[in-house]
Amino acid sequence: MCDKERRCFGSWGAAAAGGCRPACDALCADRISDASLQFPLLLLSFDAGEKSECCKNFKIFDRIQSQVFHEVLWMNYLLVMPRFVDTIGEWYHFPLGIPYVSSSMKQSGLRVFTLNMNSREGVTREIIAEEIRAHSIDVVLTGGLSFQYPAIREILQAAKEVDPRIVTVAGGGIITSAPAAGMEVLEFADYGIVGEGEETTPALCHALECGEDVMAVEGIVYRDDGVWMRTKARKEVADLDAIPFPDYDGFDFSKIAAMVPSLLGMNEDHAITMTTSRSCPFQCTFCFHTSGSHYRKRSLDNFFEELDLLVEKYHIKYIFVSDELFAINMQRVVEFCARIKPYNIRWWAQFRVCDVTEEMVRILKDSNCVTMGFGLESADDGILRSMNKKIRFEQTEKALALAYQYGLTIQGGFIFGDVEETIETAKRTLDWWKAHTEYGITLNFITTYPGTPLYKTALARGIIKDEVKFIRDGCPVVNLSKMSKEEMDWLAGEVMRLPQRAFLPPEDIHDVHVDYAHRALSFTGKCTECSEENRWENVRFFTRNVLTCKKCGKKHKLPILPEVVRYITSSVEILREECGKIAFWGINDYFATMIPDLPFVGAAGVFLIDNSKIKQGSEVDGHLIHSPEILDAEEIDTVVVPVVSLMSTIEKQIHQAFPRVKNVINILDLVKPTDEKCVG
Repeated sequence: MCDKERRCFGSWGAAAAGGCRPACDALCADRISDASLQFPLLLLSFDAGEKSECCKNFKIFDRIQSQVFHEVLWMNYLLVMPRFVDTIGEWYHFPLGIPYVSSSMKQSGLRVFTLNMNSREGVTREIIAEEIRAHSIDVVLTGGLSFQYPAIREILQAAKEVDPRIVTVAGGGIITSAPAAGMEVLEFADYGIVGEGEETTPALCHALECGEDVMAVEGIVYRDDGVWMRTKARKEVADLDAIPFPDYDGFDFSKIAAMVPSLLGMNEDHAITMTTSRSCPFQCTFCFHTSGSHYRKRSLDNFFEELDLLVEKYHIKYIFVSDELFAINMQRVVEFCARIKPYNIRWWAQFRVCDVTEEMVRILKDSNCVTMGFGLESADDGILRSMNKKIRFEQTEKALALAYQYGLTIQGGFIFGDVEETIETAKRTLDWWKAHTEYGITLNFITTYPGTPLYKTALARGIIKDEVKFIRDGCPVVNLSKMSKEEMDWLAGEVMRLPQRAFLPPEDIHDVHVDYAHRALSFTGKCTECSEENRWENVRFFTRNVLTCKKCGKKHKLPILPEVVRYITSSVEILREECGKIAFWGINDYFATMIPDLPFVGAAGVFLIDNSKIKQGSEVDGHLIHSPEILDAEEIDTVVVPVVSLMSTIEKQIHQAFPRVKNVINILDLVKPTDEKCVG
């Protein structure tokens, strides 16, 4: 079969006209009546690969494959997990969406090849091209959230560069939350999966194989003659037990299982994310439910069957139950706790403060639950009502006190910037936070993600004018509140400054080992609350800034080693000599903590940058944060990125918007003895 006809997907006319093989010629339209008899015989003269290629062109084979050649597969699919880390060996939050889709595709009989970019060294485009050619890939699929768009787009573009006829499919939150804008920003996607992908993706693939009208496939978006077409919405998966377990093996979960998570202060290896339910019946204004609007539960039998597999195969010791709403029913919580206790596995989950009782907390503690996550949002009841939280702050205070009383780590934060937020409501929340630093509550601003009610408000007000550009810019924080620019600047400074002063590093630090090759720190230190001695291993610089005591859950900040500061300073001086002006893009709380110890910040030719409009104009330790436009205004050609988890995203944003920038450097590359040059 010739290359020209390879992707006709059942087009008899093309096959007959092309004359690519005698076998294809034999099956022209005028002999279709006896094709079912001749086709199997003709296939006998082909090798297995040729059979597979030939069969792709004929709808008739759909009718006879079940009778004759069960082993013949039509098309080859490559399902790609985008890159989250820039250095292989870094921990990342293993996502479940793509592994779930992979197992569902395989269960439906599709021939699926998988690729986890976080396990592969090298250039993305080269890796994708290699996989496509090695497996004769016909369809490339990937997906993720809006902030991941550069990595997703790169995968799709790489596929089209190998062969424009390769079909490309994107899914996840970036499509579900804003189908048209998501497809526009990805640019190289032929089809988008809207909503859950376990049923829609196989349905789309089978339609492509059979040459059927994709308009009949529910839950997709695609372009037809320049117009975005949405098919009928697909009903959410009703029976979650019917979905096969995620394809852990296909995406190299074993490689990450042994790592210590660099987020949330868990300090546990062999940790994994699992779910017992999907979605949430509540409609908070800042939240978008990527898995649908209807709350559905797995049976606990199904959950623990999966857990048995994970414990046996991957030796799981820590579980993050990532349900949007875990404790909707007390009886279910009691049963879950009773069943998980014998595993002796540490675990944590998200809770609504209004559901928390002392009995619940006692049962959780007894079952080895170590962390309770809460959506706190604000200490002002008016703001909570505006957010549609359906809670009162007195319930928040009670839940936090109970969790703290029973020694459970608290995971939760206040987020500023609601449409009804004023400087008075913000100060009320800050004042309460200052009086209760023992809870370790984080401070941040609301991100206006596509698909949320707040996003629709921002569009209606004209604050977000271009949906595509907004995603390309990384969904920056915008001001929807009733606060002035000056008030927001002050608040942004407080949000970055206060947590770092409230949390202390561990005491009596010793047995320190710095692994400069992997930019990681291991050390022993005492908890400032209970004096328990903890050993923290492989703590990555600029990745993890929260350390948690295993005994009492007290949170500490990562100590800043003088030698690390010295090496970064030396590296920056080399950069300034070689490149002149430099900028630091991404002023998160970790980097903000270090700024008072970095002598070069504030020096001539050194600039702080953030794409958050909220942070622009605010100050950190007296140093102004600029908008990215200063790169052009000051003719800066070298940028250092302190937010290492978003390095790839920021790098692509810079190259796209500021082509004059020559060097984009991960700050981790500065954390090393500086006998060598920093710019290569």
